[in-house]
Amino acid sequence: MVSMKKLISILVIMIVATTARGSNIAALVNDAPITTYELQNRKKMILVLNNVQNPDANTMSQINKLALNSLIEEQILLQHTDKVGGRISSEEIDEAIKNIEERNKMQKGDFLKLLKSNSIDPDSLRAQVKGELIKMNILSYISKSVSVTPREIDTVILSTNSKDAKISARLFTSKDKSDGSLHKMYDLQKRIKNCDNIKPSMYDKFADIVIIDENLSSLEYQLQSIIRDLNIGKTSSVFETKSGFKFVLLCNKKIDSVTSEENSYVVNLLTNKKMSQKAMKFFEDLRKKAYIKILIPQ
Repeated sequence: MVSMKKLISILVIMIVATTARGSNIAALVNDAPITTYELQNRKKMILVLNNVQNPDANTMSQINKLALNSLIEEQILLQHTDKVGGRISSEEIDEAIKNIEERNKMQKGDFLKLLKSNSIDPDSLRAQVKGELIKMNILSYISKSVSVTPREIDTVILSTNSKDAKISARLFTSKDKSDGSLHKMYDLQKRIKNCDNIKPSMYDKFADIVIIDENLSSLEYQLQSIIRDLNIGKTSSVFETKSGFKFVLLCNKKIDSVTSEENSYVVNLLTNKKMSQKAMKFFEDLRKKAYIKILIPQ
């Protein structure tokens, strides 16, 4: 059964949507309206801040979509903070605008004066800044769940081909390519746990072993690719070659002379990438859950 609160909300949306056509409402986000006044101010602000003069019809169409989408996004973010907390204060907005002015070498209050001189309601700027501050808070929260593994760092560093690595590994190769040997290789791959407890009796009837103790760059390309993605103490999948079925057990991998600056750079690169992916999904999910109805021609 639909709860009374949800039913009332649905009825409000239906009533507003019905009466909004031909009125001053441009869109609905759940039960909150976005007015044509807000939309016009946002479009004018985009034009002024991007120094767009005498735009053609195509440009205005793009600006209209950009302005409407930004207002919808801000309303979704505002409603999200109403549910989970993290509201932005007027003081935080003022401070953010002050920082914008300082970055653009403007005097305090010049930004708002610029908007007023172009007949733009300063509340449009404040709403946009508020939305960006909410985004920053969400990104800060998401960043706490992002971690980077040593394997990921090694993979990025090695993929640049600017560094080599000293490799210690064990390469197992079946004596033939029969189905029986393949099954035995799969079984061996599952039983091998580390490099210290490998006994000849585990493999010598159906496979040979090669001890690898050299630079990654000296290995054949296929083996380089496999080892590059392996964690220490892990085995690769069983793969087929002309000489038989193979798999690799990585004992150790030490990249040559990685500085702390290089390591930090890669960590930041991977962290930002993961944050971006998580944030994109988070904001997409928020939008999918919202009821959005556009009430003006697109």
